[in-house]
Amino acid sequence: MTSSPSAHQSALFLCIATLLGLGLPACGADTDRVTTLVDGRAVVTFERPLCRGDVDLIDETISHVEESLDVQVEDPIEIFLWSRFANVIDYCGEGPLGCYTNGEIHTLWEGLEHEIVHAVHAPLGWPEPLWSEGIAEALSGRTRDGQDDVLSLVGLEDSRQVDYATAGHFTRWLLEEHGVDGIRALARESSFESVYGRMLADANVDYEADAPWSYPDWNTCRGARLDATSQAEWVHEFDVDCDGPWSSAEYGTGPTAHRTIDIDQSGTYRVYFTGVRMVSALACQLDVLVDRPEDDMAGDIVSETAGLVLPTFFAGDEPYEIQLEPGRLQLSFTIEGEASTVGFELRRLGP
Repeated sequence: MTSSPSAHQSALFLCIATLLGLGLPACGADTDRVTTLVDGRAVVTFERPLCRGDVDLIDETISHVEESLDVQVEDPIEIFLWSRFANVIDYCGEGPLGCYTNGEIHTLWEGLEHEIVHAVHAPLGWPEPLWSEGIAEALSGRTRDGQDDVLSLVGLEDSRQVDYATAGHFTRWLLEEHGVDGIRALARESSFESVYGRMLADANVDYEADAPWSYPDWNTCRGARLDATSQAEWVHEFDVDCDGPWSSAEYGTGPTAHRTIDIDQSGTYRVYFTGVRMVSALACQLDVLVDRPEDDMAGDIVSETAGLVLPTFFAGDEPYEIQLEPGRLQLSFTIEGEASTVGFELRRLGP
């Protein structure tokens, strides 16, 4: 994986200078892109300005990784966010959602937190892919049991050969069972045997016997909570814009705002949205799942009218009937334009 660091390093200097008010011209990775400085620790270019929620997420993710690995970001991380996979391929090649290469992150939104782990981790060393990708997965998100055997990943030289699910799940198991010190040592290229005092094959026996099927994200389902306005009923109206908390500029039509609701009763619900272009619903995994659910998803949502499954997408100004189970949902409201007052109604109809 290669890129052109000299041009981007020059752009980085101009971007920081502009953001610090030194009077230099506007900047970005390309002339039609916008650069945002995140608390002096990251310089992010995207096709439009980041929203407040994006900046908060990047800042919180960097802090989370710094604390987990006991390392401090010294120089701003250069991040190039893309909305098209073809742009990522130009820098990362076929396959990955993103990459950290030549001191830069190039990624789709879905791979952002994973690549931030790599960037924060980089000054500590670069262990073999089992551990570099395992740590990136374990610290960035939800981990589930993978398809490959852990021992089959030992000694691989190319990250593309690694089953990310297995590497991340095993590393997360180590973190949960033995604490963060071992992960910090692996990140600094220490051998497994010197860190844990046993052979990897022996640890793998315990892992296969005891590990749960899935661990939740470190920041599961971001978003302000919408409380029930009466029993099994939510009726809310709120403003969505790029300056609000829990906001995002990921989609091109307008800002997205994240909210969460807690469902206490299973049953059929009617849901209706106004002032939005699209709403997506995602079930939140809050707890460790010991066994794999039959539907392969915690708190599954199925639209009875549209035949949709998670993540479920809804259009505005159209009623839907959906079957819900108890649990927490994250709702993401995407609007047209720069600002909108959105309405949200969810009512339980019956069993």
